[in-house]
Amino acid sequence: MENGNATISAKLDLPDVSAVRRFAGWIAPRLKKGDWLLLSGDLGAGKTELARGIIRQIFGEDTDVPSPTFTLIQHYESPEIKLLHTDLYRLEASDEIPELGLLDETDSIVLVEWPEKLGAYMPEQAIRISLQDVGSTRTCIVQVPATQDATQDAVQNSEHDAVQADFLDGLDDFISREQVLADFLEKNGYGQAIRKTLAGDASSRRYERLELNNERFIMMDWQALPSANDAYKAKVFLSKSVTDFRDICAYLTRCGLSAPEIYAHDDAQGLLVLEDFGTHNFTRSIDARDPHLPILYHEAIMSLAALYHHADTQDPKTQGRHFTTPVRYDSDIIMTELKQFIDWYMPSQGKTLPDEAVKAWEAIWAVMVTKLEAMQTRQVMMLRDVHSPNLHWLSSRQTVRRVGFIDIQDAIAGHPAYDVVSLLQDARRDLPADYEARFKTLYVSETGLDAADFDIAYNIFGVQRSLRILGIFVRLAKMQGKTSYLQHIPRVTGYIRAGLAHEALADLRHWFETYVPEVLA
Repeated sequence: MENGNATISAKLDLPDVSAVRRFAGWIAPRLKKGDWLLLSGDLGAGKTELARGIIRQIFGEDTDVPSPTFTLIQHYESPEIKLLHTDLYRLEASDEIPELGLLDETDSIVLVEWPEKLGAYMPEQAIRISLQDVGSTRTCIVQVPATQDATQDAVQNSEHDAVQADFLDGLDDFISREQVLADFLEKNGYGQAIRKTLAGDASSRRYERLELNNERFIMMDWQALPSANDAYKAKVFLSKSVTDFRDICAYLTRCGLSAPEIYAHDDAQGLLVLEDFGTHNFTRSIDARDPHLPILYHEAIMSLAALYHHADTQDPKTQGRHFTTPVRYDSDIIMTELKQFIDWYMPSQGKTLPDEAVKAWEAIWAVMVTKLEAMQTRQVMMLRDVHSPNLHWLSSRQTVRRVGFIDIQDAIAGHPAYDVVSLLQDARRDLPADYEARFKTLYVSETGLDAADFDIAYNIFGVQRSLRILGIFVRLAKMQGKTSYLQHIPRVTGYIRAGLAHEALADLRHWFETYVPEVLA
């Protein structure tokens, strides 16, 4: 990394199109409102491919990204961000720039190909990326403006690489990780695979789709990196290990369900090559108003019922941190998760609870947890995140194996009602109005559970889960800029209102009427 002329630069090799796309996946989350990204290089150097990769990382992998060579500007917008992609190759003179309206964009990301045409309108604080073909590879040089403090520090410090602009933080790690991934794939026979970075989720995991010999696979890249949320994850037993993912996949397979097959793994490096379930998840079926949606949800309920019945066998092969161990979804985890609501959602509403309100809250939840424990319901493998994005429809399989489960690494032992709530009270999508009662009844019928007790547990877990989600959505919006999650808050508060109407939650409903009545409005 070098510093000079009030810029800081870094150099890396991008040997193929897949590498360009992965670099786009690294750049995209670092761009923010008002940033200009200038992409230079000869024809065919990869400017448009890099821009296309960045746009698809931000707006979704299915986003249509035509080249703006003839339209000059393409506009993209989401609830979180706006972006303009422009190609100035055909521009005759820089005095045409003001007519394009680019200079008026202060709240958008602006990606510019052929920025040399900007002339005198070249923004001083832009991020610059130059792509050059060198022999059999492609070299990429990234330049970012150095802050005044940074350049002063550089003068005082002979170690140029000790001074880095925020945008370049982590680039060295990205480059070294790329080598780790390449070595892992080569070692396991996937070295020649075409690699495509997939859009990320709210976790620290990264995914790539591999294409090799007309087959597709998924690579999970899960580095054990420290984060500000580690203390919370430890308290609620969120996994940090691909080993847990492999163990739970094996357990679900023994239950006769579909979890991704593992083809290669390096637990120490946090790497897996998995079976690719494709793109037909339940979310897409909901959005497409798929007439077969009732079948999908019927089989999902039957899958959860299969988990319940398998729990009775006390599978001797199940080992590790889940199910047969003392790790249970108990009062400590429940109360810790509820603090997401207190610590994040409440402040977002300008609310500060008095001490007596907090004490009453804790006492009410202690009573409800006692009710759950008194039911003495069989503990099951509780997957914790059974909702539409994590369920795939595998039409070529039979019965419950047509439902493919992903994002299952956090599973622990728990009450069977929790996953049913997760499925039927989807935080991000509205299900048909009759689904909740219809499929809840089916689950009770298939498992033989006491209907009244199950209904109490369902509503307690439903409210607890939704309160946690409110806090998480606010935290993701505030800390990671993912404001699109906020659009789901009305749906989630609707689930809370419905759950609080149950007589078993009367004391909690009264608490909300007293301290946070707007949730019930």
